[in-house]
Amino acid sequence: MKRASKYFFLTAIVFVAACKTVPFKVNNGNTAVSLKLYHQSTDFLIKEFNEEKDPIKKQQKAFEIGESYRKFNDWANAEKWYKQSLDLKGGEESLYMLAMMQKQQEKYQEALKSFEEYQKIAGNGFEGRKQAMQCQDAIEWKKEFLKIRVTNIEALNSAANDYALVPYKQKQFVYSSSRNEALGTERDGWTGEKFTDLFITEKKETGFAAPTNIGAPVNTIAHESSATFSKDAKEMYFIRCKDDQQKSAQYCNLYYTAFNNEHWEEPVKIDLFADSINIYDPFLSKDGKLLLFASDARGGFGATDLYMATKVDTGWSTPQNLTRNINTPGSERFPWLDDKSNLYYSSNGLPGMGGLDIFKATKTKTGYKDPVNLKYPINSGADDFGFRIDKYKPSSADDTILYSGYLSSNRPGGKGGDDIYRFEEKWINLFVLRGKVVEKNYEKPDDAESKVLGLKNLPKAKVDLKSTDDRVIASTFSDSIGNFAFRLNAETDYKVAGTKNGYFSKTEYTSTKGKRNEDSTIITLHVQIELEKIFPQKMLVIPNIYYDYDKATLRPESKLVLDSILIFFNENPDLTIELGSHTDSRGSDDYNLKLSQARAQSAVDYLIEKGIPKDRLVAKGYGETMLVNNCSNGVNCTEEEHQKNRRTTLRVVSAKLNLESIQPEDIRVVPKPEEK
Repeated sequence: MKRASKYFFLTAIVFVAACKTVPFKVNNGNTAVSLKLYHQSTDFLIKEFNEEKDPIKKQQKAFEIGESYRKFNDWANAEKWYKQSLDLKGGEESLYMLAMMQKQQEKYQEALKSFEEYQKIAGNGFEGRKQAMQCQDAIEWKKEFLKIRVTNIEALNSAANDYALVPYKQKQFVYSSSRNEALGTERDGWTGEKFTDLFITEKKETGFAAPTNIGAPVNTIAHESSATFSKDAKEMYFIRCKDDQQKSAQYCNLYYTAFNNEHWEEPVKIDLFADSINIYDPFLSKDGKLLLFASDARGGFGATDLYMATKVDTGWSTPQNLTRNINTPGSERFPWLDDKSNLYYSSNGLPGMGGLDIFKATKTKTGYKDPVNLKYPINSGADDFGFRIDKYKPSSADDTILYSGYLSSNRPGGKGGDDIYRFEEKWINLFVLRGKVVEKNYEKPDDAESKVLGLKNLPKAKVDLKSTDDRVIASTFSDSIGNFAFRLNAETDYKVAGTKNGYFSKTEYTSTKGKRNEDSTIITLHVQIELEKIFPQKMLVIPNIYYDYDKATLRPESKLVLDSILIFFNENPDLTIELGSHTDSRGSDDYNLKLSQARAQSAVDYLIEKGIPKDRLVAKGYGETMLVNNCSNGVNCTEEEHQKNRRTTLRVVSAKLNLESIQPEDIRVVPKPEEK
């Protein structure tokens, strides 16, 4: 990417003999520079620099070498020679150009220092302050979290210059390239590459097809570039740069051609200005009534300005300058309108990251206003241009691309000079789980029966982030105030398990399913884990398990209660549980004792079937020895009162604690059958 061919991007604009065959042999640097043969001038100038003895002339020669490298965008070598010029006492001009080359290579910290030094020695420090501020802005822009990804479309790019991709018809695109397949054999003396032609490609499911030259009569041995098409793709405007033999110069003009269902007709030049005025980068609106373009027409505000012309009966109206709202003392290039007629274009006269930056200006009743820099990564320290959007919103709820399109750039990392890039703003959500581990705050910390004052933070508890199948994904510990955090994936269910010595383990659940949000990048979920402290001999309250009269089989709702206890077993693997079964007072004491043992065993068997090791379970039948009310032998009680005694209770057999159940508020009552 050393030699980007924007021969028309530079401030000179008029290319005296730049693309003409030189009728004599060039044998020195000054002649090569005067003819704009920058591809050759550096070799002559370096040789002359090495031979020069006069330090003043040597410094001037080093600066000229830097200028030649800069003209075809070899910024690394330009920086080297501006630095050489500065070391030879080149002064503030050499320092300024050194800083600019550092900026265009995104060496922003180095450029910042150079511009600050320039402010100290320059008579007017405004320009240095302005550039330093832009470097600082660029540093901050590159630090920001980005949802936009910019990718080189390698299938379209070559070692030469490839730029300005535009839609043609259906899935076909046209772009400009100076690759070897361009027509003719002549080389551009400015860049050393072939003259640019228009190429066509097709976008397939697997990517872009190899480009082919559009051919004659559109392409010639001269420069052809920057096509724009009518909505039906039957009309094309483009730029052709031809030699003016009388004036020994080359000028770029607007050409028009129509497709006659077989081939493109011979292009016709559109006279918007005099022949000695250059026109670049045409864009035709969708309705075909507005033409935007760049030009160096006299009376403009800078090197090149943006203009517009409207369709009239005789052709096109007199071009109108887009005014100072858009144009600057620098160069404005490559206009394009989105679906809402907002203007996108490139400028090096507005605050930016280095070379040409892409800006968006809002449509008004009379024109455009308030250009805004699109920042990194749409922009870079290099030249960024040829911007257009092909997708404005997601196509469905599952589509993660918010908007996308194409741009051209000679930024580092490309295949050649100017390359074509794809940009996509992704629907990116970063999910963060922020949690807190807490415990009950007892009025008397060692007394479980004392008043609970609320909750307090619990530090140093282990927290595991788990999948729904209990695979540990990540682990951490709560900090000094009980907080912890995890990164989560989208559309995923999680378990969050808290453990700590001396506490019952606890699992909570969270999910990112259905929580995507295109307007928010970071989405925070919250969870609180309350761990129950283990007190010796304290009873843990859980719902009871009930049975029908004179039966040992589990009720469906009782199985659900046992299923819920499975979690407790899994979270606290060191506990041994006693299942104690009880009957009402009806029937003999011996019969009830046997019935209660059977009931306890049915609960134990169910848990064993569910995978709980049987050495962690104890079945104990208590018969009618532990009635919860006064319904003893001979006492006349209702069925509801007897029902409360037909139950199974749970107790932890452990050195640390006891766990026992209590009755729930609602108990299903089965009508009394015939007594046995």
